[in-house]
Amino acid sequence: MRRHLAPFLLAFAASAVLPHRAVAQVRNALDRQAGIPAGLALPVLGAAAAEDPAGMGTTPAAPGFVRSLSFQWFREGNVTEESDADGVYLATGVDGFGAGYSIEWVRPGELGGRRYRKNTLALALGDGRSGSLGIAWNRFTSPDPAVDALASWDLGLTVRPARYLSIGLAMLGRDAFLGGVRLPVRYDIGLATRLWDDALTFSADLLADDARRDDFRATHLAFGAAAELRSGFALGGQLTVPIRNDPGVSRNPSAVLALTWNWSHFGISAGAVATPERTGGIGAVRLSGDRYRSSGTGSEVPRLDLHGELQPQRFLVFTIGDRDPYGRLLRRLEALRSDPEVAAVVVKIDGLPFEGGRTEEMRAALAALRERKPVLAYLVGGGTKEYWLATAATAVGAPPGSTLDVSGLSSSRLFLRDALARLGVSFEVVARGGYKSAPEPLVRTSSSPEAREMTNAILDDVFGRFVADVAAARRLAPERVRSLVDQGLLSSPDAKAAGLVDELLWPDELEAWAGRLAGRRVRLTNGYRPEPERHAQRWGRPPVVEIVRVEGTIVPGKSRSGPAGGGALAGADTLVEQIHRAADDGEVKAIVLRVDSPGGDGLASDLIWREVVRARKRKPVVASMGDVAASGGYLVAVGAEAIVAEPSTLTGSIGVFALKPDLSGLLAKISVTREAFTRGENAELSSVAKPWTASERLAVEKQIDMFYRLFLERVGEGRKLSPAEVEPLAGGRVWTGKQAFERRLVDRLGSLGDAIALARERARLAGPGDAEVRRTGGSGDLGAAVSGVLAAMAPPPDPVSRALAALPEVGALALLSEMGPVLALPPEWVLPAP
Repeated sequence: MRRHLAPFLLAFAASAVLPHRAVAQVRNALDRQAGIPAGLALPVLGAAAAEDPAGMGTTPAAPGFVRSLSFQWFREGNVTEESDADGVYLATGVDGFGAGYSIEWVRPGELGGRRYRKNTLALALGDGRSGSLGIAWNRFTSPDPAVDALASWDLGLTVRPARYLSIGLAMLGRDAFLGGVRLPVRYDIGLATRLWDDALTFSADLLADDARRDDFRATHLAFGAAAELRSGFALGGQLTVPIRNDPGVSRNPSAVLALTWNWSHFGISAGAVATPERTGGIGAVRLSGDRYRSSGTGSEVPRLDLHGELQPQRFLVFTIGDRDPYGRLLRRLEALRSDPEVAAVVVKIDGLPFEGGRTEEMRAALAALRERKPVLAYLVGGGTKEYWLATAATAVGAPPGSTLDVSGLSSSRLFLRDALARLGVSFEVVARGGYKSAPEPLVRTSSSPEAREMTNAILDDVFGRFVADVAAARRLAPERVRSLVDQGLLSSPDAKAAGLVDELLWPDELEAWAGRLAGRRVRLTNGYRPEPERHAQRWGRPPVVEIVRVEGTIVPGKSRSGPAGGGALAGADTLVEQIHRAADDGEVKAIVLRVDSPGGDGLASDLIWREVVRARKRKPVVASMGDVAASGGYLVAVGAEAIVAEPSTLTGSIGVFALKPDLSGLLAKISVTREAFTRGENAELSSVAKPWTASERLAVEKQIDMFYRLFLERVGEGRKLSPAEVEPLAGGRVWTGKQAFERRLVDRLGSLGDAIALARERARLAGPGDAEVRRTGGSGDLGAAVSGVLAAMAPPPDPVSRALAALPEVGALALLSEMGPVLALPPEWVLPAP
């Protein structure tokens, strides 16, 4: 035993006068050449850049940058004469906590030392990007009793305050004793930078030890570089240079170099370790849950069922996961553009739960995807808007024997005044704005001339854009497109003969079609779940562009589900809180207000507007409009510094009305009498048992006039228009996004992505990679969750109820009970809001 122990004791006794070997992992080769137990020599750049399981030997902070279970195996040979070694490194992380474990088996070869095993357990606290604090415990086991008693602990801190800067501090080998001799503590002070789309890393480390306790001696400088390309190749290495001129210590540098070929979750490496005495080889294999940059196989063809993708994810009666399936679908289409695993995309299109604005937005997303890889739109149902969307694809397919519906656009209303009168029910209305036609179904028997003018103008605008888009996509004359629309329904063979469809395919033929289009063998898969790039690829906490969703009818109180599951309600309290929190958050550099709302309660809309105005004084706020952003939905948008709308978005409707039912006729028909006692001339203003008196109507008119003037002032202030310029645009008239752009009611035509890009620009963020987009749910509170559960547990409606619920007029009446006192039913008819 003494014969095997002597080389170790001699080496460590000499450390009092000789500098200790480099702390970079190439130092392990030098230590073992001197007869000192050490782990493998690995291609790790330094304390500031270590971020994978094998980095534990450089700093115990490394596991704090690993988000998913990762495994690395290294094999080292001939670093010392006839020696070999193996190392296994595991790490994983979750919610700010990282853990790593490694085992290194070393067989010293002709140095004469016995084999030994080094075990390391590391624990780290870190967010995976901006910082990690780690501690590790090392334990050696060996047939040699002196080495078998060797143990120590390490401490490491890595801070990444910016995308291009990392600072690392490590203390290794604390409280290590070998045969009663204290081993020097080693230090590593490192800096690193990452450039070129986070693919090129440079590092510099100052290495030191304490040959005497609490002493600090700089011994080496280490310089590293690594390039990680999207093709899958990665090259990295480190050069270690002595900076002390000590007797018996070579002044020649040492180096480690490795070439890696990466796939997303698998990689292989080969390289060399060169010291002044000899050169050895290393090889490695990686398996990881984190996705590394790679070229990909390019053999997958995801099949996206848009109808299914747009449904909320449910578990039992609970909605889980992303509460914005439409936004999730847009993000997946964006991810498909740059996914190297994907050769082509099949998009199955059936009935879609959105209208013209989001149809154009989705169409732009498909067109952007088509620029990178083939897209087949597979039409199995739907109508004109579904076909409009399909024409953005590379090719349009349909099942043989199916029918293509391109019958055009229509708008209709049911007028209920006379039917309600038969029951003895009438409605009292006060409206400001000749085009404010929302109450008309309750108080008229046909549309007003203003409503007809407005509706025809909208249909002309949207239909003209549909014809132009289809004509350009299908290479047909606009007149030909109009004639095909006049035919309405076409069998799939007729649609193909007319040039509206490219392929007639059964579902089982889609894979072969995609293979022909891609020019290689492919594999059709169901659905698509993009994998984010490994968290540590991008350093630092990125600035945030936060999306706040104003979705559904605007109401007082908290956001929640509508009556009988009738869609989302955008609660003022919830939205004010979300906007205020985003404005206060230092990481949030810009806010995008995503509005998809027809309006609602006036005061609730005004409260949201006020918070938007307050937020824009602190950071850029950009409004993005979906299908509709009208009335109160437009009011909240004008608080932003810029508005982006789709050409077919319905917006404007700058007007206001008050509505109250009068059931006195119905009560008389069923012989119900009523006696009221009041204090105050207008105490029964909201009673449903009587019409308004002249005094009551005057009181309501004053309030409506006041709010209308306030609405005009808000628009003039937000859009920088004079009252004379606002008035002709108001009056309750609804405009398409294109018409609104021409009248300066919006700033740009474009999608949510365009609004995010504008917000980045206003916040002076350089590019898409320089900011994280964070989405705030429109109804993510407990009240929304409970109402969603109740809606899911309710029995399905009968056919008559379903038919009535499909009528926009009936839906509007149901929403009245959720809105405020001006537009709502009387308080005695309303359940307390959640």
